[in-house]
Amino acid sequence: MALVRMALVHAQFETIHPFLDGNGRIGRLLIAALLEDWGLLREPLMYLSGYLKRHQSEYDRRLSAIRTDGDWEGWIRFFLEGIEAAATEAERGIVALASLVNADRRRLLEDPKANSASFRLFELLPVMPRFTIDQARLQLGTTFPTATSAVQRLEGLGIVVEQTGQKSKRSYGYQAYIELLSR
Repeated sequence: MALVRMALVHAQFETIHPFLDGNGRIGRLLIAALLEDWGLLREPLMYLSGYLKRHQSEYDRRLSAIRTDGDWEGWIRFFLEGIEAAATEAERGIVALASLVNADRRRLLEDPKANSASFRLFELLPVMPRFTIDQARLQLGTTFPTATSAVQRLEGLGIVVEQTGQKSKRSYGYQAYIELLSR
C-alpha cells in the first residue's frame, strides 16, 4: 500500500510542477526520500530513477493519461513495475558486488605476502574505493612505508589500479567495484 501511495504522491508532484527547472530530478529524489522516510529501505540501494529515465516516453505517457483520461490504474501499474525492475536490478548489483569482494578477499587470503595492513586496507575499499597512499596511511593509522606496501600488495593482485599514471601523488581505485557501482 505504501508503494501505491508513493506512486500517487510522485504523480501529483509531477503534475503540479512547482519549480521552473528540476521538477523531474526533485520528483525522483522524492521517491528515494519517501522510501527511506516510510521505512521501506534503510539504505539507498534501489535506483528507480534509472528505470524511469530508460522508459521516459512511457513515463510521460502514463502521467499524461492521468490528466487526460483519469488513468490512475495504468500509472500505478507502470510505477510498480518500475519498482519491481529497480529492486531486481539492485539485488543483482548487490550480489555482483558481494561476489567481487568475496573473490578478491579470497585472492588476498591466498597470497603468502599479504599482511595485516593489506587485509585492513582491503576491508576499507568498499567505503573508500578511491584513495591515495596518504589517505590509506591515515585510515590504517600506520606509517607511509607500511601503507605503500599494503597498496602495492593490492595493486600486485590486480585488486586496485593506479589511476594517475604519475610518479608522485598517485591515486588508486578499486576499479572493478567502481565499475559495478556505475552500472
